[in-house]
Formats: sequence, structure tokens, C-alpha cells
Amino acid sequence: MVSLSSAKKRGVASIGNPSTILGITLLAFTLLLLLFATDTFQSHREEAAIAHEAALLRKQELQQQQQQQQPRVQPNNNPQPPPRPPPSSSQTTIIDPSTHYQVDETCTALPPLRESGTFFLDTRIRPGISTPDVISPSFRVGSYYPDKVQYHMAGDAANFYLIKRLVYDRKQLLGDGGDIGISIDIGANQGFYTYYLATLGLPVHSFEIYEPNYKALLHGKEFNPREVSERVHVYAVGIGERNGRFDMKGGNYDG
Repeated sequence: MVSLSSAKKRGVASIGNPSTILGITLLAFTLLLLLFATDTFQSHREEAAIAHEAALLRKQELQQQQQQQQPRVQPNNNPQPPPRPPPSSSQTTIIDPSTHYQVDETCTALPPLRESGTFFLDTRIRPGISTPDVISPSFRVGSYYPDKVQYHMAGDAANFYLIKRLVYDRKQLLGDGGDIGISIDIGANQGFYTYYLATLGLPVHSFEIYEPNYKALLHGKEFNPREVSERVHVYAVGIGERNGRFDMKGGNYDG
């Protein structure tokens, strides 16, 4: 049995041990650090809460300022219908104000202008075929020199391409069943553009005053499909600034 006095002596001895003192010191320092960290964390939480509340108040103030700056919309007791959309290209008539459209008396005194009908076939006029790899869709014309037709058409390939783009764009704009209008070929020659436009689906009114070209132009109706030929209307007259009858001479066409 250990006596009380010996136990006290032993306890005093254990507390007086240097390692024990160091452990107690570390424990006390750790407790102080925990208290400091807890106080710091609590302080930061309070600061964050204050900053958050200040941000909310600032946001509300900005919203109130924006609402005050916006003009008030008065109720419309007499609403108006929405404006009509601009007319489409099919409804728009392009009129040049600088052009004189009035028909004078000299013009009205001339015999009525009628397109050519039945004609006599000329075996010297043969079909000239467009170049398929340059111009599409393909078509034919009447010519005294059919072997030279593709050569001349190839030189105008850019014009044929622009016409095709214009016609196809208008068809796409108007949709199925839309009226794409008519075309007029003044000085139609043998009908390169006349029968190309007709092949693209346009009615064509062609004017040619030189007799050999006029005959070749008519023969193109024999060399193209019926639906193409029926779109072509040929007139043996010229179109110009003067009204009346007069002669015209030109060099022989050699193709």
C-alpha cells in the first residue's frame, strides 16, 4: 500500500519532469491558437455577411434608378394597324421618269404590228447547236453557217450565264406559278438569245430587220421543241427612236 505522502511526492516529481512541462506548454499553445482561429473565422463571417448585404442594397438602388430613367409608356386607347410590308418585286413597276412613254400620232398611224406566222422553209438554213459544256440548257438556232454557231456562242458565254442566273433567281423569288414576265430581243440576229430565253421559259418578242437574219430567226422554230418555239414571237421590223418606214442596208453576213 502506497502512502499519501509518497503519492504526492511522486506526483510532484512527475509534474516537475521537463517532458511533462513541455507537453503542457504545447497543449496550452494549441488551445490559444484554436481560440484565435475561431475568433478570426467568426470575424470574417461577419464581414462577409455585411459585404453581401451591402451588395444587395446597391443592386436594389441601381434597379430603382433604371426604372426611374425608363420613359413611361402611355396606354394606347386608339391602336393603329401595323404598317403594310413593302410590295414584292412582282408588284413593283419600275418607271424611269426621264423616259417619254407617250405614243405619238405617227406611231398610231402606222399599220398594226403583227408577228410573223407561216413561212417557207429554206434548205440553205440548217440547225446550229449550242455548246453543251459551255451553255446550258442546250438549244438550237437556224443559220446559213451552222458550223460557226458554237464559236460565236462561246464568245458570249458570260452573257448567257448572267441571263440564266437572272431568270432562275426571279423564278425562285416568285415561286411556282409566278409570272416571270416577258423578254424583248431587239436586233435578234439569228436568235442566239431569243431561243435561249425561250428555253429558260420566257416568252420572247424578237425584232429583226435584216432579211437573211430574219429568215434564219424564223427557222429556229423548226429546230427547237414545240414548247420552246411557241414562246417565240418574231417581227420583221426594227425598233428605234424614229417612227416611219425606211430602208436599211448592211454587209453580207459570213458567219
